[in-house]
Amino acid sequence: MLRNFSIVTVLCLTMCLGACSNPKETINLAQFDQQIRALNWFSAGSPNTDVEKVMPFDDAYLSRRHALLENLDYTELSRENKHTYAYLKIQQRYPERFLIWPAQINVLESAVKHFSQQEIDAWLSLAKLTLQTGRDSKILLSRIEKAQILSYLESTSYNSKAARELAHYLHTYNTRSGIGLYQHPNGKEWYQSKINYYTDGVYAPYELADMLSQTTQKVSEPIRLNWQANEELISQPMALNLLGDKCEPVAGMNWRDLFINIRKTVLECGTVLSKEQLSVAATLAEVDIGVHMFAWSQQQAMHRLQSRLVIDEAQAYALLKNIVLFPATTLVYLPHFKRL
Repeated sequence: MLRNFSIVTVLCLTMCLGACSNPKETINLAQFDQQIRALNWFSAGSPNTDVEKVMPFDDAYLSRRHALLENLDYTELSRENKHTYAYLKIQQRYPERFLIWPAQINVLESAVKHFSQQEIDAWLSLAKLTLQTGRDSKILLSRIEKAQILSYLESTSYNSKAARELAHYLHTYNTRSGIGLYQHPNGKEWYQSKINYYTDGVYAPYELADMLSQTTQKVSEPIRLNWQANEELISQPMALNLLGDKCEPVAGMNWRDLFINIRKTVLECGTVLSKEQLSVAATLAEVDIGVHMFAWSQQQAMHRLQSRLVIDEAQAYALLKNIVLFPATTLVYLPHFKRL
């Protein structure tokens, strides 16, 4: 009798705890969009009117990002947004927690507007620490990323011991030998996830490389570009720069793409591009997969850019930086290359 009473008591307690526990908070797409933009206040695509008080890729950021993705009501998403959602979930597996300063963004320039010196210095110290611990996991900056972050530190008016220590550490920091994602642990898998996302398909890297090589070989003469190497080539993917102001951006969920759905934007208005512009996109895509998947050296990538395009060394380096900082984004033009 006593045994039966105990069993009933346990069952009742279990049911009570289950009923009383807080259900998972569910948010809709509009709520997610507002909150993910506030979380990624440092992105050029965020309005900076609503800032969540966390710094890029610190523990609070990683926890909050995970919670937002878990709480988003997946069932209400369009096919396109489900595709992006799956991609964002996958990206959590990869080594951003060891590379907490996104090299395409001058985090300091934005942070001083919203955070105290103590908060910024804590993050700068964390950036140094994660670079040190990342080395143990063979997760290292490329020389291009290192140079870009150093340029922010050495041109800023922000002056603190933590900033100076990070700059000093970077000056003595040994980068990985290559510049592509392939050198990271699971780097080829990481790049493959980007191929799948930006092409909305599944392509074997060698198949894709062959397609791009055949496409660029159709262009008989180098293409002349009428632009200067500038900071705009660092702040947003070249896939968007090629469109200029010809197209209305389609809103997206990915902060790295400035909250623009690049693939959908190009799909809807890529036909406005000339054959010359598409030839540039094809060249960039060819170099992109060469750098990130097939271990092309910086010299090899620069040579290919300058042999396909009429550009000087500064322009070629600016394009290469864009390829390093925004992997696989120019692959969104793949369906349009058949026009060449």
